[in-house]
Amino acid sequence: MTWIDTLLIHIYLLAIFATAIKPKVPLSLYRTLKWLATLFCVYIIVALIWRLHPVDWSFIFILRVLPLPLIVYVLLRTEVADLMRSLGFRSGRKLANTIEAKVKLGLLESVERLSARKIGALITFERGDALDEFVNPAFTVDAPLGADLLLTIFMPNTPMHDGAVIIRRNRIVSAGSYFPHTDVSDIPKQLGSRHRAAIGISEITDAFTVVVSEETGNISVAVDGTLDRDISQESLILYVERYLEH
Repeated sequence: MTWIDTLLIHIYLLAIFATAIKPKVPLSLYRTLKWLATLFCVYIIVALIWRLHPVDWSFIFILRVLPLPLIVYVLLRTEVADLMRSLGFRSGRKLANTIEAKVKLGLLESVERLSARKIGALITFERGDALDEFVNPAFTVDAPLGADLLLTIFMPNTPMHDGAVIIRRNRIVSAGSYFPHTDVSDIPKQLGSRHRAAIGISEITDAFTVVVSEETGNISVAVDGTLDRDISQESLILYVERYLEH
């Protein structure tokens, strides 16, 4: 085994490792690790190009060079997705998750009722980035989004009320999901774990999250790493139209 083969194996392992630790480490550390891994990939590509012989080209391209772009994409898929969205591209999956009118009404009704009763809630819509790693360990629901169902899930002292509901293609796919909390230090102290989790998932994915505070009943939304606090129902409608209707 050559030194190139050894480095390639390490890069494959690093890609798997980076994917596994994504929800478990601070965002700044995770991105630093990804950029370091990318530098390794570039180094390997340059080394391969300068050491190639014509007779070996097809074999080395298939077995060594071809997997490298896939590794780079795994390590940088969040940044790639952000770049594509900033350029105006919309993935087919994102279009497929466009919120339906009746689901929109159910969401607005449920949030209004949760807010009025001061029942804490964390409602996350999957958009372009898959949330399977948070769906799989949670409670499976697989039911249409409805106000009564959301109220039941988030009712205090039930097994699922502390976690997040994840909505995919207008259906509640899971409940009781737990997201990594943000490491941002300047968040107001009165914000609880739901708000920190909402910011955390918006930092590592393009998910759109609605938060209802159990202390005040106030409504907030988290998307693209930011939290807009204490918004009105009218503002929530505008957010839904912007991020979930395309």
